[in-house]
Amino acid sequence: MTLDSALSLANIGLSFVLVALMALRRVFRPSPVFFAYICFDLVFGAAALAIYLRSGPSAWYWYVFLLAFAGDLLLFFLVLAELGRNLLRYNRESRPHWQLAVLFLAVTAVLIGALAGWAATPGRSLLGNVCFLLMRADGALEFAGFLALILWSSLRKLRWPERELRIATGLGFSAFVWFLISLLQFQWSSGPVYYWLYQAGQIADLMTLAYWLHYFWIADRGSLAHNEDAEPGNRRGRGDSEHAQCSAAGQAAWPRAPF
Repeated sequence: MTLDSALSLANIGLSFVLVALMALRRVFRPSPVFFAYICFDLVFGAAALAIYLRSGPSAWYWYVFLLAFAGDLLLFFLVLAELGRNLLRYNRESRPHWQLAVLFLAVTAVLIGALAGWAATPGRSLLGNVCFLLMRADGALEFAGFLALILWSSLRKLRWPERELRIATGLGFSAFVWFLISLLQFQWSSGPVYYWLYQAGQIADLMTLAYWLHYFWIADRGSLAHNEDAEPGNRRGRGDSEHAQCSAAGQAAWPRAPF
């Protein structure tokens, strides 16, 4: 088994444990889109790895790759919207001002996109270049979306519950690492440097999954409920029961393919 396959298999294994733990702790109740996002990455990551081990980088593998990345990007932004909704509930804020978040997204996407090169790579097939450019766009747009969420919440002066903070931290770390890798891979689009940059991204994904697992397994032990409406400054009296606090988890990135 190659290093690519071993890291992808480890990624799938940690993702499976994370999904099982989130189901056991009932995290899918306050964060159903986030839970669906992780399940989607797990299923398509396992399918892509199975096809790759069976027939190598065949046409079917690239088709699964394209579908997985398109779905991953869509669900990523839905998770960001879910985080924003939970932040508003936690801070008892009824005015979302989503147009401000969309403006931040447009500005950050343009600025980040200007840093990247988008030319096709000679020597790759048309399908290979489409997948390569989609992976670069995925990293750039996800990082832009994360920055837009941070700017929006900072301007609104929203307090972050623990769970949402951990989710956003995982999403931001993974998106930032893959964005940096996409910038570097444009300079080294083939050869050993490209290969090791890809492995660095796989390792970053594993670190993110380990971070989430540590939180749900240890730091968030026994937390089965989600505080969706209690602001820290508006706690109830001493005689009332204490709400469980929000805690973390983030993007289980599906195995990204080396082109």
